[in-house]
Amino acid sequence: MMLIAHNTLPVRGRPMEVCQLRTEAATISCDAIQRLGHQLQALRESGNPIRHFEEFEQTVNALFNQAQQDFLAEALAELDIDTPAIEVSGITYKQVLRSYKTYQTAVGSVRVMRTLYRNGKEPCIVPMELKAGIVEGFWTPRAAKQAAWVVAQMSPGEAKSLLDLMGGMSPSESSLARFPRQFNTQWEQHREPFEEMLIEKLNVPTNAATVAASLDGVMLPMKDGKRVEKRARSASEGKRTQGPTGCKEASCGTLSFYDQQGERLSTVRIGRMPETKKLTLKQSLSALLQEALRQKPQLSLVKVADGAKDNWSYLSQELPAGAL
Repeated sequence: MMLIAHNTLPVRGRPMEVCQLRTEAATISCDAIQRLGHQLQALRESGNPIRHFEEFEQTVNALFNQAQQDFLAEALAELDIDTPAIEVSGITYKQVLRSYKTYQTAVGSVRVMRTLYRNGKEPCIVPMELKAGIVEGFWTPRAAKQAAWVVAQMSPGEAKSLLDLMGGMSPSESSLARFPRQFNTQWEQHREPFEEMLIEKLNVPTNAATVAASLDGVMLPMKDGKRVEKRARSASEGKRTQGPTGCKEASCGTLSFYDQQGERLSTVRIGRMPETKKLTLKQSLSALLQEALRQKPQLSLVKVADGAKDNWSYLSQELPAGAL
């Protein structure tokens, strides 16, 4: 995508002036580095000898983070375009607003002045965000990767506690909770091309002799599952109230590679929220296996699952022949 800045707006009846590409190199000052040096010197002089190293380490970390925040904020500001109009992929957008906004970087929050542009009634665009790769209008790319990883491993509350303890970025629990939902919306809209890119990056280990394909499911309580109401209704009808009432089955699958001695070399893991018959996950697992066998046709295939009939219908009928 190309961003072009127009120094003047087109006047009706006259041709638009020639536009110029924004290619000036950003010149970032060393103020943040100089301030950091002065602060560290003052800290060392005030704390000599150091009595509480944990507090000293925490203070040093905070000072370095602040310097990085200042540096990144200035770098983001350099990416902004402040001009009456810009052109994006042949479409002209006019400036409608300049205001400050807070962004989450991997070292903490930064406040940056940015310019918004609009074409008619279409949503506004922010050139700075487009050029920097800002995710969901809030996260820098590196911060987004870190946030995505931690919320995939633990709850948003636990993720916040971990990030606070590490002393880098400290997004709110609600921001961490919203992020996977926002990410999932974008992923689902473009799932097939995204998965194709991931499949292309699959790298079968050179010493792999066996590939194991497996899938399973886990019952999850659903927010709208009306668990209490369903249990109460079952109890009033004289039915057993045990079991996963108000739950649906999420699915997970793996493709694991092993060497001649049976040592696991690597594993690709995929998962999906509840869906009838695990259809999407099965498609994804089949595509991964197909690529693995394309790269190394001599791989021995092993299929692993519990006794669920649907799992084995898929493994035995939709995948190539292999050991069960």
